[in-house]
Amino acid sequence: MKTNTSSSSTSRNGIHIEDALSILSDRAKGGGDNISSGSNSIPDELKAMGQQLDITGQMDFAKINCSCSLKGETRESATEAPDNNLEDDRHKAMKEARIKRTAEIQGKIDSMTISEALETIFQAQQERVATYKTFEKGLTTILKSGNMTNYPVLCAKITASFSVLSDTINAVKSSMINHRKRNDIGQIITQLQRHESEKLNLTAAWHLERLRLNNSTSVVSSEKLDDKTVRLLRQGVASLEGKISRSAELINDTIDELRCIMAEEMG
Repeated sequence: MKTNTSSSSTSRNGIHIEDALSILSDRAKGGGDNISSGSNSIPDELKAMGQQLDITGQMDFAKINCSCSLKGETRESATEAPDNNLEDDRHKAMKEARIKRTAEIQGKIDSMTISEALETIFQAQQERVATYKTFEKGLTTILKSGNMTNYPVLCAKITASFSVLSDTINAVKSSMINHRKRNDIGQIITQLQRHESEKLNLTAAWHLERLRLNNSTSVVSSEKLDDKTVRLLRQGVASLEGKISRSAELINDTIDELRCIMAEEMG
């Protein structure tokens, strides 16, 4: 197997938790264990960034019930509705900032040669690998500590990195199709992003399985599962690992195609 040169991002700009849940749902229909679905809401902040990694919100065990309050805080102030206008302004500012960033990236890509633009993709893929390793390291730390409250923070940080990388690769695709009329290269980049989408959705499902398995076998967990269910969870984790590995191979094959094109351009 080739070394994995991928991590995330998609032609549809992000991971959708519904897809991850669908993967687990399909497995459940085949005899696997069902997971808790909980709320399907996705924070506006993550939507604006182009990636959606609100995984813990889908799991009942990850919901934190905090009854503590600041000294002197009244019940009315604790439940007061947020300022919708302020929230809308912040969301609008984030969207405008992303549009500006995308335009700047596109301008730089359009000024490059084809070889330079392809090299940008290879660099972005390396960044995806590094970001993905950071994501995995963070998840491992959370699983060891059992502190699930850190997971949304981890997702937000990873989301920001993946969003920039996705925008960069999509800018190269746009440049190849619209600016250089190289639909052949654009189609290969589209395949790359599609494979990345599949891999990232599988990874989200893999995270969900690992989080629930960790919680179900924890000494302090309130969600104790029987041996059969735990065994099915472990089988699900192994199955998803295999699918992720196959997705990585497809990504590497696509990268090899782009490297061949770059060699032809430089030759």
